[in-house]
Amino acid sequence: MYSWFMVLAEACLSKLIQTHCNTDACEITVIVFIHTHSRNGNYNPYSHVILAEGTFFTSN
Repeated sequence: MYSWFMVLAEACLSKLIQTHCNTDACEITVIVFIHTHSRNGNYNPYSHVILAEGTFFTSN
């Protein structure tokens, strides 16, 4: 389930940037990881998302 949240975070940010740029031809770079407050991973998990500055246009 955690991997689904990471994919969803990237997809939401990608759609947001594509809407902002008015094109589907741009790609983004995202680092997403899950952070928990316990060693066994079951207490208060949440996502950290790092979005690189700028976009890549595959046509250029």
